[in-house]
Amino acid sequence: MNLLSLSFFCFLLMLLACYYLMPHRYRWIVLLAGSYLFYAASSLRSVPLLLFTTVWTYAAARKLGAYNRVIREELKQIDKSLRKEKKEAINRKKKRIVAVTLVVNVSVLFFFKTSYLWKEAPLLLPLGISFYTFQTIGYLIDVYRAQIEPEQNLLHYALFASYFPQIIQGPIHRYRQLVPQLFGERRFSLREIKLGFWLFLWGMFKKIVISERAAIFVSHVLGSDLQETPGAMLLLGVFVFNLQLYTDFSGGIDMVSGISQMFGITLAENFRRPFFARTLGEYWHRWHITLGTWIKDYVFYPIAMSRTFGRLGKKAKDRFGNHIGRTLPAGITSVITFILIGLWHDVTGYYFLYGIWHGMLMALSNLCEPLFQRFRTCFQVRTECLSYRWMQRLRTFMIVTVGEYFSLATGMAALGIMFRQTLLHFEYSSLFLGILNYGLDGKDWLVLAAGVLVLVCISMKQESGVRIREALERQNLYFQWLMVLGVILVTAVFGVYGPGYDASAFIYGGF
Repeated sequence: MNLLSLSFFCFLLMLLACYYLMPHRYRWIVLLAGSYLFYAASSLRSVPLLLFTTVWTYAAARKLGAYNRVIREELKQIDKSLRKEKKEAINRKKKRIVAVTLVVNVSVLFFFKTSYLWKEAPLLLPLGISFYTFQTIGYLIDVYRAQIEPEQNLLHYALFASYFPQIIQGPIHRYRQLVPQLFGERRFSLREIKLGFWLFLWGMFKKIVISERAAIFVSHVLGSDLQETPGAMLLLGVFVFNLQLYTDFSGGIDMVSGISQMFGITLAENFRRPFFARTLGEYWHRWHITLGTWIKDYVFYPIAMSRTFGRLGKKAKDRFGNHIGRTLPAGITSVITFILIGLWHDVTGYYFLYGIWHGMLMALSNLCEPLFQRFRTCFQVRTECLSYRWMQRLRTFMIVTVGEYFSLATGMAALGIMFRQTLLHFEYSSLFLGILNYGLDGKDWLVLAAGVLVLVCISMKQESGVRIREALERQNLYFQWLMVLGVILVTAVFGVYGPGYDASAFIYGGF
């Protein structure tokens, strides 16, 4: 079901009406029915897999919860000499349950993501499979760690796994974040509906006016003969792809967050203006935040704090000093986790290189920090002045841009050509003489530039602490709706539509 279709708007209005007219204790049923109806309308063939993942992880978590209760309650009543042995035996059983469940879930995900490698007609990736797989795995591990109690009601858990605004492309939620909102008492609030609608409009503007227009230029540049494409045009294409990806993904998140707010449910923040980041580490704390925290809690820390890496850190400390002993294990873990992030995007050697690029730079930046500090001290670099901060932002943006070469290349030969053209055949003049030959005319570039200018201005205000919707809310009512109608009109007039257009085809919906 297309988020910008008439059928979806009718569906949303009916669901909102049913939700707020229903007594509080039954509203979760409306959300569950609506979530499965939305998912079935979007991808009917994917419903059985969602049901399987839900029931499978629910049953595993219930078993883990039973073992946790034995450890917490029953073991206290037996002799101390037997308690440790019994606890270790139960923990082994818990590990086996988690291992089997994870192997099944990850294998299903891997099967669909790699089908194009061994099938002439690749299997279509089930809608949102990565996001609900990660979300249910996080829930399972939290139960295993006894950080939460397992959900006893299967239908309650089914709503947690399938809540419709976030199932297509996230955010990835923790059980403790989302469930209290799904089942808590929510009073009808016209203000929440208004603010949610405004956020939806802002996401729609980013998606249709900026991202879809940028996509035309990117597809023309990358679809041309790379050996004949000037390096300047390729670099501009990668720059614009960064813009396309950000406005597509963050625009989609804004849309679903706005929809969720209409139901009084706040989704987790997933983007925090990543191109204002001053370091690569800060960039990844601002980009796809819920995936980053998921990776940190369930992949990075378990590896970095394992006995193997503890021994590695101790040996490095004895031989090279405290700094290396502290940062080397974390650096290696960063490389491993970024490789996994790259492979999650696509199981090809090019995304593998994308992961290595980011992981190695993160590791080296931490390992070499004392050298950087000496350099700054030696040359008396002022690190808090405006020019230095913007230099850091530009440097970070360029590092991210180089990484996108790996994700955009269709093969090693294409990757080599892209770098060769950029480094050896730049041709600055092509930016002025040939820019209109790649899908966008002069009017399109003006619209794109104006859209980016609006995006930058609003982002700078947000970066300085201004809450845009709340600030707009303090204005006179006629001004509020003048701005809203203006956004609707601009989006309707300057949005990119036409043959082949699919407003529901969000880039991260394919992951």
